[in-house]
Amino acid sequence: MAADIPTDGISLRFKSGPVTTFLFVDRSATFTSIGNRLLDALRERYPHGLPETAMLPDTTPLPAAGEGDARVVFGVPRNPRDLSVGWKPLNTDNGETPTSLRLRENSVLAFTIQSGDSIGGTPSFHVEIPTFEEEQLGEEDEEE
Repeated sequence: MAADIPTDGISLRFKSGPVTTFLFVDRSATFTSIGNRLLDALRERYPHGLPETAMLPDTTPLPAAGEGDARVVFGVPRNPRDLSVGWKPLNTDNGETPTSLRLRENSVLAFTIQSGDSIGGTPSFHVEIPTFEEEQLGEEDEEE
């Protein structure tokens, strides 16, 4: 018997530093609720903080559940075919949803977490995009 696959959802990829988190979200969910789901997933996966880079053990602490002054800010690629070009902030303050922003299945969004004095400021998105050469080096290391 085939499994029923919900058709009211969309898979999105959220990137920060070296981390990519896939979430299946409701197309009509607001980005406030999507941000809360993303934080819950990150807290579970990275209880000691979100990795900042692939090479260094530095982490960014995640806000505790229920911490009222933290919010997730999202960005879209300046060029969807070349993520290294950078990201522009996505305005999600008016209850936008994946549907209202016309996001497609497997869309990529950068994210950053703002809290305290940084809330409302211009967000800065740090996303590490692996290159083909880096991926080849990683495969060679695994073969040894």
